[in-house]
Amino acid sequence: MILKKNYLLLFFVLLFSSFFVNAQQSGDFVKANKAFDNSEYSKAEVIYKRAYSRSDDRSEKNEISFKLAQCYYFLGNYKKAESNFRRTLKMRYDNPLVHYFLGECYKSMEKFDKAEEQFLIYTDLVPEDDKGNQALESLRLSQDWILDGSKYRVVNAGSKLNSKANDFAPFFRDKKNEDLFFTSSREEALGKSLNEKTGQRFTDIFVIKKKSDKGKSRKTSSKSSVVPPEWDETTLTNINDGLKDIVNLKNSDEGVISFNKRGNKMLFTRAVFEKNKYQGRRIYSTTFRGKKFRDVVMEKIPIDTLVDVHGPSISADEKTLFFSAEIDGGFGGTDIYVTKYDRRQKSWGVPVNLGENVNTSGNEGFPYYSDETKNLYFSSDGRVGMGGLDIYKAPHNPDADDTVESMFLEAENLKYPINTCYDDFSIVFESTNVGSDAEPELKGFFSSNRVGSKWKSKGNTDIYYFDKQQIFFTLSGKVTDVADGSPIKGASVELIGPNSSKIAHTNGFGEFSFDDSNFEENQDFRLVINKDWFFQQVDTTITTKNIDKRDCVYIEEEGTRKGHLSYDMYRGPIEMRTMRRPLVLKSVLFDTGKSDLREESKQELDSLASLLTKDWSNVVIELRSHTDFRGSDTLNNRLSYDRALSCVEYLVEKGVDSKRLVPVGMASSEPVVLEESTSNLPIGILDKEYIFKLNSQKLINAAHQKNRRTDFKVLSDDFNKWIKENPVDLEDNSQPIKRATIDQKGQVEPIGVKSKKVSGSYIQEVN
Repeated sequence: MILKKNYLLLFFVLLFSSFFVNAQQSGDFVKANKAFDNSEYSKAEVIYKRAYSRSDDRSEKNEISFKLAQCYYFLGNYKKAESNFRRTLKMRYDNPLVHYFLGECYKSMEKFDKAEEQFLIYTDLVPEDDKGNQALESLRLSQDWILDGSKYRVVNAGSKLNSKANDFAPFFRDKKNEDLFFTSSREEALGKSLNEKTGQRFTDIFVIKKKSDKGKSRKTSSKSSVVPPEWDETTLTNINDGLKDIVNLKNSDEGVISFNKRGNKMLFTRAVFEKNKYQGRRIYSTTFRGKKFRDVVMEKIPIDTLVDVHGPSISADEKTLFFSAEIDGGFGGTDIYVTKYDRRQKSWGVPVNLGENVNTSGNEGFPYYSDETKNLYFSSDGRVGMGGLDIYKAPHNPDADDTVESMFLEAENLKYPINTCYDDFSIVFESTNVGSDAEPELKGFFSSNRVGSKWKSKGNTDIYYFDKQQIFFTLSGKVTDVADGSPIKGASVELIGPNSSKIAHTNGFGEFSFDDSNFEENQDFRLVINKDWFFQQVDTTITTKNIDKRDCVYIEEEGTRKGHLSYDMYRGPIEMRTMRRPLVLKSVLFDTGKSDLREESKQELDSLASLLTKDWSNVVIELRSHTDFRGSDTLNNRLSYDRALSCVEYLVEKGVDSKRLVPVGMASSEPVVLEESTSNLPIGILDKEYIFKLNSQKLINAAHQKNRRTDFKVLSDDFNKWIKENPVDLEDNSQPIKRATIDQKGQVEPIGVKSKKVSGSYIQEVN
């Protein structure tokens, strides 16, 4: 009987113990889920691990394993997240999202083949969810951008700035770029308790001073010349600097900073935590007086008190404030808004969403407005990029109207290595010196939780230094005579850019060059080549826009250009045609036995008229018409002259001074010299002997057609001088020259004389 009672007692003890354990397990699971839903991933991680070890329920353990893996993922620990997602798969947890998140972990660690495999599985399991296709597109972009690289170069800002904790959101106090403020949860932060969202201390604002470079020569690494500024670690301080609870408080996150232009006012974000009570994020400001920050006040922005407001960026005139918030009516997640300051009301106006060029259905934050370029930089996870938060640039819209939505153009991804498959955010640029010609936005800092030996990360989130790899351009070329390829010495080569021009002259080999001082990136240039008695040549293809880094050469030598790129442009041979040789007007053709102009002939003469009235306003030309050798000399002489005269009269109608035009009937006296075989005709002089040797009527007709041509050549580029040397004996010099020719000495024979032969040229009879 006693034994039976003992068994009953043991049964109830075991039953009660089992009930207690199960209740405790369920309680842990509920608490962990609550913390997870509040984004307190560090707190949830601890409770999930405890709940997993105590649970005997397979379904619950599967769910815990998945949620624990997600905690690591959202905390940025992708290695641990990968391990836990893989364990969850082995447990046969029936949720396709495991494949999606595991793919994201693989991608973040640049295990691209494994990532693609998981994303493809996810798209097969959930084909209606476009998230899988976007992940595959992001994977493709990531691989392409890493392969292509960019002009930006990135290195860790160093141990004097970064710690084992989170260090992020750098910002310079003023244009001197000396005092760098940033946010950190390092040991020197005031509060000793941990933030349950991050598992680290509450963040404070710190400042460090840059060391002076005066009188110092800095050595550069043989691998890279990207050298971040050196910092005076003795100046690293919590900005309270002994003043209790001024800016940094013990149980609150302070950080993400912005300064006004003068550097005497700082805006920052603060979120207060009190015994599980979160008071929300708000933007505060403080003034800098007596080398201390004082008078902390909350900025009055008309937004519901339950909405988090963070990430301020203020314009130089202090009239415009950008920030991030999740407000009803936005695009989804946190969006970037702008508000204008009302000096009468001493408060900020109603915030306006920046629109779809900036915001997406995802999260946008950490805005940085550049006063030098009017561009807006921010981070987003709502576009197809490399993954996590990527940094984007929304260029200033020069044609913006009065609407806020038109302030910026469509946002552009800054690509790798500014962005990685990790979270990259909070960019800031060093200011260029006032009056400097240096290009703005060449170097600066940003934050990232990237890991790997390449990045030499010190903690979970670090501050990174970057600069823009510049391209140094040179241009060289050669100018030659199109007739024989001989170099043209002394040609004037003018390089014309958007802001200046420079002239070089060709040497004895026809060569010219322009060094890198003549070029800037993202500009178009043109070359104008001139030489006496040669037709001007213009090249409009010189550009420094959209130059692929892979087409450049890395500069190895020491000096300021080390580590940058060179891009050498070459143009040549640039062929010039001398004015002293006839230039054929290819489309100026006539019907057999006629001198009337065809319509298609007029088009080319229109171009010649435009050239003579606009570009060659002081040039005298000889219009020459040729026939083939068939027919009598008398007929051909008259016909060719009439054809040349038709061209002259048409040009006069188009506004060309008749005294600058000399018509000449060449008849068949100057057969074509064929230097290259065309139309199956062999090389040679297309005279009677040549044509009689051709073995088909088709070739004979082709040869005759080539001889029937109209051309012109320049007699002088100085009309006044030429007319003095070649006077025309006319009663009315304003009338066109109706009948004239030029002898072999270049002398014009005017109208009014009868036909006679002079040195082999025919002067036409005047009726």
